[in-house]
Amino acid sequence: MSSDVSPSLHARSVSKPVRLLGKIEARSIDYIPPSERRGRAWHQAPFWFTGQLVVSTVIVGFIGPAQGLSVGLSITACTLGALAGAFLMAFHANQGPTMGLPQMVQSRAQFGVKGAALPMLGAIFLYVGLSVFGVVLGGQAISMVLPGPPLMWGACVVVLASLLAVVGHDLLHAVLRWLSYLVAPVFVVLTVLALVHLDPQPASGDTNTPAAMLVQFVAAAGYLLGYAVYVSDYSRYLPASTSSRAVIGWTYLGAAASAIWLMSLGSFIASSVPVADALPNLQDVGDRLFPGFGTFALVITLVPSAIALMGVNLYGTMLSGVSIAAGFRPIALSVRARVIGIVAGGACAFLVALAMPEAYLGAFNDFVTMVLYLLVPWSAVNLVDYYWVRRGRYAITALFDQNGVYGRWGVAGLVAYGLGFAAMIPFMSTGFFTGPAVPALGGADIAFAVGLLVSGGAYLVANRGFHPSSEQPAILASLRLLGESADGIERRTVDTATGPLSVLTRRGDEGTEPVVFLHPANLSARCWRMVTGRLPADQGWIALDLRGHGESTRSGTYSVQSWAEDCAYVLSALGVRTAHLVGGSASAAVAVELAARRPDLVASVVTVGGGFRPVDPEEGGLIEEIVALGPEGALSRHAAAEAVAVPEAAQEAVADLSHNDAATTIAIWRAAAATDAERAGERLRCPALVVVGELDRTCPPEESAWFAQAVGARLEILRGIGHLPMYEAPEDLALLLTEHLRRFS
Repeated sequence: MSSDVSPSLHARSVSKPVRLLGKIEARSIDYIPPSERRGRAWHQAPFWFTGQLVVSTVIVGFIGPAQGLSVGLSITACTLGALAGAFLMAFHANQGPTMGLPQMVQSRAQFGVKGAALPMLGAIFLYVGLSVFGVVLGGQAISMVLPGPPLMWGACVVVLASLLAVVGHDLLHAVLRWLSYLVAPVFVVLTVLALVHLDPQPASGDTNTPAAMLVQFVAAAGYLLGYAVYVSDYSRYLPASTSSRAVIGWTYLGAAASAIWLMSLGSFIASSVPVADALPNLQDVGDRLFPGFGTFALVITLVPSAIALMGVNLYGTMLSGVSIAAGFRPIALSVRARVIGIVAGGACAFLVALAMPEAYLGAFNDFVTMVLYLLVPWSAVNLVDYYWVRRGRYAITALFDQNGVYGRWGVAGLVAYGLGFAAMIPFMSTGFFTGPAVPALGGADIAFAVGLLVSGGAYLVANRGFHPSSEQPAILASLRLLGESADGIERRTVDTATGPLSVLTRRGDEGTEPVVFLHPANLSARCWRMVTGRLPADQGWIALDLRGHGESTRSGTYSVQSWAEDCAYVLSALGVRTAHLVGGSASAAVAVELAARRPDLVASVVTVGGGFRPVDPEEGGLIEEIVALGPEGALSRHAAAEAVAVPEAAQEAVADLSHNDAATTIAIWRAAAATDAERAGERLRCPALVVVGELDRTCPPEESAWFAQAVGARLEILRGIGHLPMYEAPEDLALLLTEHLRRFS
């Protein structure tokens, strides 16, 4: 590995995550390890919904009427443009959980470690431009109620936004999620007032309707696509197992819904007033409720949103700026570097705002259009690479290594970007430049479509001989460096009616039956890692995080029956016809229950330290300890008592705990204590192997001996082993399992 690799990429991978909003985020462009992943896919919806609840979104809707469009056609163009822009934006969001990196850093795979500076400069242009409009609009709004020039108050907006960005990811997410409760009701009132009191006028008769609609479409699409350059900055902390469909869907819903709403409101207002000027127009609409409400509405919608959105933009400025600097010279990815990047972005935005013309609608339209021109080729290359060329498989550490597999300059990406941008020039139409093809098309601007097709197509052609397997050695080296599995193990998500279930899988040889591992209560699928690593290389397997555990959903009820249903659903979703089930502790009963319910799915059952009959959940005092010591403290003590043969095994078990709160931990323990496999055992027809530790105190050997005799199964007692054979004796357990599979596969 080259010295160009930032040590912070992996050096902090075992550190505690920065969860408290009062603490400054430690990470910048470096990889987010699994231990620091958190959040839910649906959090993307309120974040991006609030992200559009700003006056600048309303201003986008003013563009159609300014071109002479009727209110209906303007709203139609806004809607289609917003849907198109949000579509591309949402598919970028999926890259965050998969790669655990900021959006523009991911571009190094297509453009090279140094070459990625080109699209990153375009991103900085966007961030600073949007921040400039925040300075202007926020300052104007504050000056409506407080004395002093607007730019003085704009400077205050910059300072507050910079503080938000310095604290970082979690605070920005929290602010935008809760800001909707403040801002959305005001926009609802303004919308109702506009519909009741305003009367849109007919469009002018000499309007070139197709060309005007394209102008409005491009503005709406460009406005939404502008967020694509940092959309995965705010999804990169999500667990890698997060459903792709959920991330894309929630991002799309949140971004498109509020954009369509406010852009349509802007078109409606602009079509109804003699002079379209966003702030005075909105103030006048608000005053229809009562004098002064318009001023209140502007201040309450503009100022908090301007601060929050500028915080988002300055955060993005910092990420791209640090990425560019680190691409040319190794730097420490420290809090100091973050603060410098944020402050520099804020100062730049304020200086540009000083030169902003008072009539900024035309400038805003040209800015949004130029953003589209700059970002369309990048978006096409980035999405084609992720979904068609490399198919989501990247060597993360190589993105920080100039001598790595992606190199300094990504020729294919840079050439595709250049070709796409060059192809767009004849079709561009702005206030300061009109391409030669525009008059021939009646003034229509189709540059964005040309850029998407040419850049995406050129990149595909340039990579027509590429196969993802060629980078597999680099990917495996990266996974080892990051401390993750590198043996063909994949984490997947299966969506169910109660929520997503997370599974670890490894493919086996064609035609072989996989082994399904079910973990003990309050552990996770990773508890089997020392066993699965000792299975034959051709043996495929699936390790499921049961409902309430690991990275699976916490929704629904917890019981042997519900866990068995989840397991059956996962097998069906993964296309598994039959499998061998291995259940540990309480999950032994889950395996037996599934085999009794669905004998067509189960080739054999192996129980490990199984619990087969109900016990009193209060017995042993575990619930009292959970309440007194907290789940991790109580379960750590419990694990130490169970790992009687190999004390170090308790530490391994603690590392695989599901980290639930006390109520969930107790609910799972009660469900485990209620296991009763006697009836299911009577219906068991498949071969079975019963394994138990000689010193098992939680589920004594007598319990397993009774069950083995009841179902006619082979009994294996591991001498000198306690309740956790998967940690205490993984070699012995893997040998028993391998022998069993050879007999019954």
